[in-house]
Amino acid sequence: MSWPVLIALAIGTLALKAIGPLLFAARPVPPWLAETVSALPLAIFPALVASATLSPSSGMSLDENLIPAAVVLVLLLLVRRKNMFGAAMIVGAAVTALIRFLTS
Repeated sequence: MSWPVLIALAIGTLALKAIGPLLFAARPVPPWLAETVSALPLAIFPALVASATLSPSSGMSLDENLIPAAVVLVLLLLVRRKNMFGAAMIVGAAVTALIRFLTS
């Protein structure tokens, strides 16, 4: 790939991402759309975690990916605090590091 093509694609991507905020910044967001957009992370993040944890090649096996995800899920379900997400991700990373250290 050449540099002019790469730069043109980068400019096109930036333009496409800027169109929405530039065109609709002055308009108020309808309540139904605000509720839908606020719920998107709740739908997208579990899907990303599931697709990264349960790969089609390995299936559902107890490997170094599934155990930390389960620990984070249990932690989030038990604590149920609003600002617990960052701490749960740190715990998940620590469990992953511990499992990889113990199995290496």
